[in-house]
Amino acid sequence: MVLMIGIYTQRLRFVLDAVVVIKAHELGIWELLIERAQVLVPATVVRDEAFYFDTEPGEKRYAINLKDLINSGKIIEEAASVAELKNLHDIFDSITLEGLDPGETEALAIVKSGRLGEVFFCTSDKAAIRALALMGCSEHGISFEELLKRYGLQKTLDPQYTQDFFNYHLSKGKQDRITGVGLKS
Repeated sequence: MVLMIGIYTQRLRFVLDAVVVIKAHELGIWELLIERAQVLVPATVVRDEAFYFDTEPGEKRYAINLKDLINSGKIIEEAASVAELKNLHDIFDSITLEGLDPGETEALAIVKSGRLGEVFFCTSDKAAIRALALMGCSEHGISFEELLKRYGLQKTLDPQYTQDFFNYHLSKGKQDRITGVGLKS
């Protein structure tokens, strides 16, 4: 256990969706988050999804440079293999797959593979949260609110980043898993 800001916590590993990376930058807590947690970012997010953030709509855009952080070892870029992505496509029906963006798909494939051991997927996208439950990996998901709380970085967040939102969509995904909705037959 490591003591950080009066909180006992482990340095766990988290795969972050692009929207979470961007929100952490907008909130000004990105640097603190990557110091306290081991952050993994899907290669698709690094290459295609997380390039800038706005502190206020319509104001100046600020660059996000994940490649420099990867090169310095502060975060880890993780790519899903073709086999891992195919496995995901073999599980979900086309409607479920169409609801996921490429970064979410890659993150889910990485989590589903189990090759990284205990790793948690942090997203605020309801389709990705539902998909996590559909895969039978609910215990490998975490809301942005819970992630921040775990490391003493609480902030006021929009509803889609909260634990309540996460739990609601996780529950929906668990129900769908039981009935087979969203899965290939």
